[in-house]
Amino acid sequence: MRVLITGGAGHVGSPISERFVARGWDVRVIGVDPTCDLKGVKYAQCDILDYQALRGHVHGCDAIVHLAAIPSTISHPNHALFEINVAGTYNVFEAAARAGVKRIAQASSINALGGYWGCDDRQFDYFPLDEAHPPHTTDAYSLSKQMVEQIAAYYWRRSGISSVSFRLPAVWSEALIEKRQLREDLQEKRDALAAFQQLPDDEQRRQLAIAREEALKLRARHVMEYEAAQSGDFDRKAPKDNWLFSSYFFDRFNYWTFIHTDDSTQAFERAITGDYVGAHPLFVNSDRNYLDYDSEALLSIFFPDVRPRSKAIASAQTLVSYDRARDLLGYEATVHAV
Repeated sequence: MRVLITGGAGHVGSPISERFVARGWDVRVIGVDPTCDLKGVKYAQCDILDYQALRGHVHGCDAIVHLAAIPSTISHPNHALFEINVAGTYNVFEAAARAGVKRIAQASSINALGGYWGCDDRQFDYFPLDEAHPPHTTDAYSLSKQMVEQIAAYYWRRSGISSVSFRLPAVWSEALIEKRQLREDLQEKRDALAAFQQLPDDEQRRQLAIAREEALKLRARHVMEYEAAQSGDFDRKAPKDNWLFSSYFFDRFNYWTFIHTDDSTQAFERAITGDYVGAHPLFVNSDRNYLDYDSEALLSIFFPDVRPRSKAIASAQTLVSYDRARDLLGYEATVHAV
């Protein structure tokens, strides 16, 4: 099988490229960097906004894994982010359609629902979240991911390209877990949560009200975007010194959800080789929240007004259901906690 991987030398793409090479596939990787140190791939420098160059790399491929994108609102202005993510994705699908490629697996984002990069307090109808939940996007990155899923649906209708758009959460490798000392950080938060739950109810409400007001005031100023990062208006690292503010500002908006690179890699392989038709946005993630903490306790603290449950949540089970990925692809998380 000949597979083209856009952005195949990046954090998510490298293990996918390596796995496909190990399968004996003909793996073509393109990216904007002039060099690539991946073994066994055929690498070429190519910008997905250069449609004519892209067409040459798509020609002769059996499938495409599309990962090339701007992954946050921090590094690029909104107009540039949107152009790369949306127009670039359109180019990939259009080139595939012209070349007769009928299978694409692409990286969408958990933020296609809206959330982590947004500027308001995202409201939810129920938990666990699933693909039926309506979106509420208030930032360019989340909107761009909403759009790439629509592009996939368009090309299924127009050209019969079957695709999966994976709504990836934070993707953590062992190297990243060690580098960021995530295990230590998460243990501190578990301890802090346990102590917080021992406080009287009125004191819990008081502290949460302060954290909520501070977090939403900052989000309303678009501090998670490029201009704020360039001006130094907001230091994303500093609020993490206050565990409750950090939990409300960051963790609450990604639902304590992650996926290990072992599982993102198996998901993309399943999307390339699976027996299905149509265009499918799918959540894939761990089966437990990354705190490995009682999920109903997290909801009672941070989402007390969201009472409905799409299904029962036991113990530390994920707040984002991947039932559809299980049913369509046979995906099952193999890494359950950090």
